[in-house]
Amino acid sequence: MHESHIVTKHPALWNPMADDSHPAGWISTDAISLSNLIRQGIQPTPLLVCAGGTSSRCAADGLWTLDLRARHRQLIISEVGDEVEIGTGLTMAEVLKGLQAHGRSIPVGLSTVPGCGFVLTGGVGPLSRLQGLAMDHIVGLRGVWGNGNIFDLSAPANPAASTGTTFNKESHQQWKGLLGAAPFLAVVTAIRLRTQKLTPLMIWRAVCSVQQLEIAIEAAEQWTHSASLQWAWNERIELFIACSADDPAAMAAVQSLKTLLGHCAESSMTIVPGQHAQPPFGALATSTAAKGHNHSEVISRLGPAWGQRLPSLLKDLNQLIRERPHPGCQISAQQLGGMSSQVPVSRTSFIHRDAIWKPWINAVWNANDAEGRERSLDWLFHANSILTNYCPGVHLAQIHPHLSCHKAELCDAFQDWLPVLNQLKSHHDPYGLLPPL
Repeated sequence: MHESHIVTKHPALWNPMADDSHPAGWISTDAISLSNLIRQGIQPTPLLVCAGGTSSRCAADGLWTLDLRARHRQLIISEVGDEVEIGTGLTMAEVLKGLQAHGRSIPVGLSTVPGCGFVLTGGVGPLSRLQGLAMDHIVGLRGVWGNGNIFDLSAPANPAASTGTTFNKESHQQWKGLLGAAPFLAVVTAIRLRTQKLTPLMIWRAVCSVQQLEIAIEAAEQWTHSASLQWAWNERIELFIACSADDPAAMAAVQSLKTLLGHCAESSMTIVPGQHAQPPFGALATSTAAKGHNHSEVISRLGPAWGQRLPSLLKDLNQLIRERPHPGCQISAQQLGGMSSQVPVSRTSFIHRDAIWKPWINAVWNANDAEGRERSLDWLFHANSILTNYCPGVHLAQIHPHLSCHKAELCDAFQDWLPVLNQLKSHHDPYGLLPPL
């Protein structure tokens, strides 16, 4: 490998497990040089990719990591501000800051720390019901396929007409594959997105009981698209409700819930100018932060409204929380529906467009504690098995080729689309440079 592409210094990462790993090395390069490197051969595989540095698989023992954060940092806003091109080495916080000066924004998650992998794997956040997934705003992609070929693609003008010529079918399949399954097929170096007018949000945070959480979920499943419920369950249960401050009906619905719930500890309601100013999610769920240097893994699921199954779900979750092997272990959820359900299933690899809830399980253990890791992963797989009954789909916000659940996650994430994805991979990543499908 050409020495000019190798970064000898271990860069800092947000994910402690990746940060503690001992990779074969770090690669920092432009798209053309990356294409040449791929054709020369990179061993061992898979090649890992670091964009924001939050994933547990942005670095691993003995493997090469492509670090996008040094060379791919452009932020180019169109003259009228309706589109932005971002390099995939930027974090969501950096993108929001650049757009803020122009009165524009894109929908991001509950944290602005992640990089552009957040967008490419779906992009679920508090505004998904109002504006759709972050992925749904993508209009162009540039990068390098796993076979070394460089691409520059634009969103198909009419995805519903993808059954035309062979060329159209191929280009539509490529586009659909990159939107939701890019980590298995290609390295994306630039994303072009539609932007939204920056609008103020009302955020209500509070600590609640299990009974109050049940009431909140029942109410939220009837809400207008301008409001969304998020919650985190650890030592305590945190409610995190976001709604458009410009929508009187949504504001009234949230106020109605606030009245219905009665007293909630640590309740605070504030209006922020946009997601760049949203408060941290999950901080109220723990009275004391989990001590020590910790590692973690996360599995995210997708499913329909819980309706009459809600009491059973909450009973199961309550038991899981009681059994958690480490104080950092947590179960959380985000609300979907609304605009996120309006995009046809045929358009992206995020096929669970009927999903109303995205719960995720966070398993934590003390670093260098092999037995603790085993216990926490057992708890993670047990919790995942239980949640599968309520949420049969998977959101691959993080991928786990190193865990025993990987194949089952792929099946639950992509279902009938998985065989076509495998065909795309055999063509665009024939030597398995990137993580396996």
